[in-house]
Amino acid sequence: MNRTICVALVLLLAGCGRLVSIDYEATNQVKGEGVLRVSPFKYEPSDMHRVRPHQVETHPDAKTELLLVEEVGAFFSNAVKKELLKSGYTLSDSSDRVLSGTLTRFYLDWSSDQMDRSFQLGVDYTVSRNNEALFTWRCSSVQKGPNQMGRDGPLIRKGIADCAQRFLETAQRAHVL
Repeated sequence: MNRTICVALVLLLAGCGRLVSIDYEATNQVKGEGVLRVSPFKYEPSDMHRVRPHQVETHPDAKTELLLVEEVGAFFSNAVKKELLKSGYTLSDSSDRVLSGTLTRFYLDWSSDQMDRSFQLGVDYTVSRNNEALFTWRCSSVQKGPNQMGRDGPLIRKGIADCAQRFLETAQRAHVL
């Protein structure tokens, strides 16, 4: 049994919250070329022990936790890879140009008395070469939608796509991608 299924079963059996699998598809319209490596993005809320690695931050009044099948940092890293590939970049583990970063906010805000849900994403991107930072950029995105079960995935996808599009445009203008 693979690790993901084991984690999912443990979380569900423990009654820890809702488990969500999000199928991320790249949507950006940026065209680029070149070779780079994507290092795993850090998930600061988990590193600071505010949440577990699979857990999305939520409002303190939320009645349940929201858990991704993948660890949040890995999910985000994989989404970034998909966006880069869609743009025309080549990914290689041997590239000296590296994209890395930190998720400072991956927060879903909802409670039963609200009409809307919102997803807040904060991410710091870094492009480096030979361990020297060439470019850093911070993105924040807030996506709002109806307060309905099952609408979390689209809000999360929209937030990630928004930051990915803006990061690619900004990094290209800075001539680092």
